[in-house]
Parts: sequence; C-alpha cells; structure tokens
Amino acid sequence: MKQDYSINIERAVINSIIFDPDLIEDISLKLRSNDFYFEPHQNIYQIILELYNKELPIDEEFIKKNLNNFNVQELHLYEILASNPTPNSFAYVDDILENSKKRQIQSISNNIRKELNEDMSSSDLLDSITKQIEFVENDTYYEYETSSKIVETVKHKMQESYENNGKFLGQKSGLIELDKIIHGFEDGDLIVIAARPSMGKTSLISAITTQILSDNSGALIESLEMPSWKIMQRLISSYSNELLSDIKQGVVKNKNNFNNAINFFACEKLIINDNTYPTINQLQNRIKKILRKNKEIKNVFIDHTGKIALEGKTREDIEIGYITNMLKKIARDFNIRVFLLQQLNRSVESRDNKRPMLSDLKNSGNIEEDADIVLGLYRDSYYKTKETSNTEKNIEQAEIIVLKNRDGATGIAKVAFEGRCSKFINSKIITHVPEIITFKGA
Repeated sequence: MKQDYSINIERAVINSIIFDPDLIEDISLKLRSNDFYFEPHQNIYQIILELYNKELPIDEEFIKKNLNNFNVQELHLYEILASNPTPNSFAYVDDILENSKKRQIQSISNNIRKELNEDMSSSDLLDSITKQIEFVENDTYYEYETSSKIVETVKHKMQESYENNGKFLGQKSGLIELDKIIHGFEDGDLIVIAARPSMGKTSLISAITTQILSDNSGALIESLEMPSWKIMQRLISSYSNELLSDIKQGVVKNKNNFNNAINFFACEKLIINDNTYPTINQLQNRIKKILRKNKEIKNVFIDHTGKIALEGKTREDIEIGYITNMLKKIARDFNIRVFLLQQLNRSVESRDNKRPMLSDLKNSGNIEEDADIVLGLYRDSYYKTKETSNTEKNIEQAEIIVLKNRDGATGIAKVAFEGRCSKFINSKIITHVPEIITFKGA
C-alpha cells in the first residue's frame, strides 16, 4: 500500500506559513491540525493557529515560546525551518488533505473489523459505518463566496433568463398552470407532493418525468411501493394515450404511438429502483452511488415516505425529520431536485372541504420546515365517485395546490386528470389567474 503521509511535504507547508504568515488565512480554511500525520507537526500547526487567532506574530520566537505547552521539542521546529518553503503551498495542502482522508478511511476499516466482533446487529453496524463515512465526506472546509461574487451569479442568471425570452430556468413540470405559479423546480430544492391514497401522486411524477426526459435531462425514481415495471406501464400509457387497462392486458390500439413511447422511455437517462422498505441509510447510499455515477440525473423521486423503514430508535416525527433533512442535503450537495411523495392524514376525510392543507401532512412540522415546495393534489371526482360508487369520467377537473413555495407564490393550478391513462394534463377548458389559498376551518 502506498505511504499515506509525507513528512517533507508537511514540513514544507508549515515552513511556508512561517516564511509568509499571510498564507494562514487561506490554509486555515482547509487544514486542521489533525490532518497532519506527524504529531509534532500537528502541535506546531496548532500553535500557529492560536497565534493567528490572537493576532500575534507567527515567527520562530513566538512559536518557540509555546512549544513547552504542547510538549514539542525544539528539534522538530528546527527541522521545519531547515526545509525549503514551497512556492506552490496549496498543491501541498491538497496532498496533506488527501492523505488525511485515506488514513481516516483506513481507520474506518479497522473499526469495522472491531465492530464485527462485537454483539452488534447488521442494522446498527451499517448505521455506524455510514455515519463514519459521512464524517469523512463532509469533514472538509469549503471556499466561501463574497457578496460581490454572489451578485455576479444573480446577474448571470438574470441574463440567462432574459436571453431565454424571460422563461424560467428551473425544471418545468409540463403543466402550464402549475409552472405559472412556481416558475419551475430549481436546483437544490426538496419538493413534497402530498395527497390521499390513489389521488394521483404517482401520476404527477409520471407527468414531470416525461417533461424531464423531453428536456434532455435525467431522472431517478425510487419506487418503494410499486414494481418498476408497473411504473413503466404508467409512463407508457401516459405518453402513448393507450389505456392503462389495455396495456395491462397486452392490448395496443395504436401501434405507432405505443412504439414511440417505448423508444422514448428506453433510455439511459431514466433509472427506476424498486427495492422495498429500505432504511434511510440504505436509501441515501444507493441514491448517492447513482448520482456519482450518472451525472445526467438531475431529478430524484421517492415514492413514498411511508415505505422507508424507520428504525424505531426515537419518535416517528424525529425520524421523518431526519429523512427530509437528509433528502434536502442530497439536493443541495448534488445540486439536483428531490421530489418526496407523502400521504396526508386521514383527518382530511372528515372535513367538508377536503382540499389538502399543510397541517394534513403526517409529521408536518419536519416536512414543512425542510421542503422548499409543497404540492397538494385534489380531485373532486375522487370523492364523488366514492359517494356514488360510479366510475370516474374520462377527463375530470383537478387541482394542484401550491401549499408552500419558499421562493414564490402559493396558489391553485387548475389542470385535468385523464383517468383512463391515469395522467394529469393541461386543462383545455379553464384558464385563470392563480387563486390565493384561503381555506378556513374544517
């Protein structure tokens, strides 16, 4: 195994700081004392950090004064001073960081061996390993941006929007009235789609997925409830306008439309996983693995929260909060959009006005806090059908209610639902100005 440290490089970096103390401002943002392998180097670097924080000179004399406090021999300081300062300090800093991570990974490997000999369940062991790996992944310092850089970013995005004739730059949903309200799903967003069972949550992600692929982007669907082939049946039915019931029976009425749908969805930019009841750690690990391997995946759908196995080590609302927090972090870290499907509480069924509200979300506090956008689905025909025991008509009015929009307006997008293909479509009957939500009471 290649040696995972270099004493000479560590000496060169510390000597460069002593030679040019201004370097510590930038180096301190990247290196911590325990990133050094050699303990005397860890301690001398810590002395330098303390001198910097106290605004004292970083030179040989002031470092010498503090050596005894850290049990460092003067010999080690002289060895550093005898080395040559490097003109390319940050390349050496990166080398020290890389070696530090390798040593941390080796330490994790040793810990795994020890924990395997302990009386730990496989679930606890996986949880321990995941947390240790996450610590190594996240235990780095990032470059900050000054406000002048951020202003330039805003101007650049405005210029892009102007050059696109004012069109929003986020991912379109494919439903015109919804896009008018939210102006697209943006990178880094966590979007929650909430509804009662069979209201059309999966149908909505089918519509958005079709739009994503049409825009030449990629999507990952984590179907925790439905087999992947059933998801594909719905996608093909929606795209081809073939009856979902016909497809289930192996019947095709328009072969050209069906073949076009097959060709459209048979692509590398769409991945459907259907492993049921993963733990949150299993789910996040496989999502991250796919995202690292497939850079074109910019949208992740999780269907749905209730099918993620909770560990039961704490209250359910706290565990749900951990799930939404983790998904939001994935959205930010990978600069993608994450869609989480969520069931509504049964309490909505007891109201006269059954349109969803934020308070209808199960464990709503955590979900509402982490989500950037919350969409609630409502179809009046769904409830009328239940009351009359009749089947739903071919095309019915439907509402996608924007319950929360961190960066914009809330409102109601009037769309249509085509039951025979189980899909949301643009309403050809109603055009409107988005309504402000003013649901009162139960």
